[in-house]
Amino acid sequence: MACSRWVTGGGGSAPSFCKIVSATNQRDHAGTLAKSNPKKALDQARKVNEPWFRAQALSWVARFTDGDPVAVASEAAKAARECEDDYKKSAVRAWEIAALAERDCTTQARKSLTEAVSLGKSVTPISSRSEALFLLLQAALRIGRDEANKVYEMLRTCCPADEHWRCKRAVRDGGKMIGGKLEPRAFFW
Repeated sequence: MACSRWVTGGGGSAPSFCKIVSATNQRDHAGTLAKSNPKKALDQARKVNEPWFRAQALSWVARFTDGDPVAVASEAAKAARECEDDYKKSAVRAWEIAALAERDCTTQARKSLTEAVSLGKSVTPISSRSEALFLLLQAALRIGRDEANKVYEMLRTCCPADEHWRCKRAVRDGGKMIGGKLEPRAFFW
């Protein structure tokens, strides 16, 4: 397991206990705090070392902040750009887009969706492309039917179902979501 940082307890020079805090734990902590103390959550989210999990944590804060959700979502987008590959750079933006849409910041959500899909449609390998576009489709459903239909058509065009089992699943399940027969994932709870 990759370690993001060490946390020590107790006073003085020798810690009374030590434990490893992973980036997922850091993200989860910020997400939990976001609902009750968004300012503290923002501070915690900014400390998440790994860009993917920092982007998700900042998106949780954007969703629940009593401040400006667009400003916090902008930080999430910046963290996404720091990810190591195009899959991560595009797919993790689904949380940011969902947060903006759920806060009725639809103009910014559409802009972020356009940027993410533009990158996501060229992700390689094709199996990862299908996963990125499938996540973005689910975020697009938070904005509106027109946006979701555009992302779904991009998914069908860029990820033919006969190319890989993940493409087949994404196209099948995406069609069910567009048809109202399958609920998209929850990004926040």
